[in-house]
Amino acid sequence: MKHNLSLYQWLLAFLIANFSFLTAYPQGEWKWAHSWTGSGGSYTQIFNQITNTAFDEEGNIYVYGSMGGNPEMDGQHFLTDVPSEVSNGAIPTILLAKFDTLGNMLWYKIVKCNHNSNPVSTPLWMEVRNRKVCIAGTSAFWGSISYTSWLYYMDTLVRKSQLDSIPEAEQKPPYKIGSRWTFFAQFDLDGNLLEDHFVEAYSRQRQISGSRIQEALCIHEIAPVHVDSHGNTYVYTFIEYGGSEDAPYTIVVDGDTNKTYDIYLPGTVQQGSPLNYLFNAMVYKFSPNWELVYAKRVVDKTDGIVASWEYLGDSINPYYYIYLKGLSIDEEDNMYLSGYLTLPMYDYETGGHLHQYPIHIWWDSTHCATIQDMSGAYRTNFIIKYDTNGRVRWCNQIYTKGNSVETPYARAEWRRNCINDDYIYIIGDAAYTPNSYANIYFDTENDSLRRFVPCDSGIGFFVRYDKRTGRYVSHGIVPAENVLTCLTPAVIQNRVFMLASFNYESTCMFSELRNDGYVIRVDTINTSQPKMRKSQGVIANSDGSLLLSLTSFSPVTFSDNVVANCNPGSDNAVFALYKNPEWAKPFVGIAGYGEKALDLRLWPNPANGIIYVEGGRPPMDYITVTDLNGRTLKRETVRSSSATIDISRLPAGTYILEAVSNGEVSVEKFVKAND
Repeated sequence: MKHNLSLYQWLLAFLIANFSFLTAYPQGEWKWAHSWTGSGGSYTQIFNQITNTAFDEEGNIYVYGSMGGNPEMDGQHFLTDVPSEVSNGAIPTILLAKFDTLGNMLWYKIVKCNHNSNPVSTPLWMEVRNRKVCIAGTSAFWGSISYTSWLYYMDTLVRKSQLDSIPEAEQKPPYKIGSRWTFFAQFDLDGNLLEDHFVEAYSRQRQISGSRIQEALCIHEIAPVHVDSHGNTYVYTFIEYGGSEDAPYTIVVDGDTNKTYDIYLPGTVQQGSPLNYLFNAMVYKFSPNWELVYAKRVVDKTDGIVASWEYLGDSINPYYYIYLKGLSIDEEDNMYLSGYLTLPMYDYETGGHLHQYPIHIWWDSTHCATIQDMSGAYRTNFIIKYDTNGRVRWCNQIYTKGNSVETPYARAEWRRNCINDDYIYIIGDAAYTPNSYANIYFDTENDSLRRFVPCDSGIGFFVRYDKRTGRYVSHGIVPAENVLTCLTPAVIQNRVFMLASFNYESTCMFSELRNDGYVIRVDTINTSQPKMRKSQGVIANSDGSLLLSLTSFSPVTFSDNVVANCNPGSDNAVFALYKNPEWAKPFVGIAGYGEKALDLRLWPNPANGIIYVEGGRPPMDYITVTDLNGRTLKRETVRSSSATIDISRLPAGTYILEAVSNGEVSVEKFVKAND
């Protein structure tokens, strides 16, 4: 039977043939693959998936995620040391497991409740740092509580019948009836629980009974968490809230009245308003004793959102939906948060546009994201660098041009990020209508996202920024069309690794690129059924090991005769180890490898007159000022390590200053204040 190959299949075959020929160093190999599955999942409601993976210093592997009922690992039941009622039943379970370098399971921990009402036990985040495993998740003793209700938390099973004899005032999380909470737990590398804490939240509005609505602190399926070298815990989470801004949003730590904190949020939901809730995201910092140090809004304020019904009782227009996707940490505990934000775009009653462009989404008083048209309102992608005091050090974004739903069309979506040496790498996918003014670009339109074939189907990409300045450096794309990228990229010795699946196809691409975007090699991973999806992505170890993870609905075939024997027709969480010792060696000859930006500093910022520019060494050749559309407004020759520039005649707004030295460009944003 003759099969007609699609455009991307021809392109993929061409690229594999050519890039395989160009590869001169020895290839690595797949070492092993594992999968788990359990009952209850489907194409639309996936129970078996991986949230985070990590290596420790010895190369051991930690996998964190969820699984369905009656779970199996590689076709074998493995919950052999828990009560049978916990291992049975089609109810989602949180799983944390450790594996050695050969793929042998060393230990596991689970959290599970048998309540049929939301929220079920949900994994949120994991990191392995300072020889500790830190996890976060949500669970509850909530909903249709009956005499047979129970909670299995780590290694302990508690039934409701056991709690009935304890007065309600004396019940503490996690074993507290009628409670929903977010847990934060730390283990040593042998799986011993070191400490855990439980945070409940109470919304501003009250129920008919007069009591306030109680919920977990984190209500999104991803909530990045970090524990720094001093033991402080940082939590990034989406928040939705109603009621009056005169009423507090309250969080309670460990059921302790001495650790109860009232937080006041702007905006009131008036009775009869079209809005049921307001939205934002929060950054919480807790001390090592789990006292609240600060609670800051991710979005400080906005301007340019002009729909009249959005102003009802709303002091900052907080009507947007924000998705927190990724968090990476550098050696100084600075935190790099990536994600995207969406705005309503139409007034469906009048058919008109809702906003006055440009819109500014302010992260603090001087740093903001800018939305130029409806394509940006559909998805505004951001990366923000925070220090440990919650201050924004810099921010950047993806810029788009076009209509969000009509021709010309442009959209992009950032996911997670990772740090390697002096750079931050972010992964995503995008699409835009070719042969039109639609565009997707980074710092300027000269840094636009290019594709191999003119097509408005999806493309996967990574983008690299200087982690010190936030300036764009380079990007690369998966060499095929109509792909969906994974959540996380990996970097070893300036090689970037990405996983991407073809939409509605049974092929997955494992791509290796240089950090300047040049494609080195492409491998294919195959399944017998389509719908390979929900990929956590790829993580790297310094010894040349990569751990790949994804969700599949049929067995997954890697090269080197490595197969994950998944249960066909059910969702399966898959993870596999690839090792190439050559990757542990420096990869020379990469454009941009080892480049350093100028130590560029501007002050004052904001300003309305003279800005002082300090570039350090080498001396600057010239400086330019551009607007956010990339138009050059001022250009001055410098030939010195410092300079001044007069911005008094510029309109109020946000601008970009570029300093050039020997062809190297350093970038900083500044704000021209109102006169």
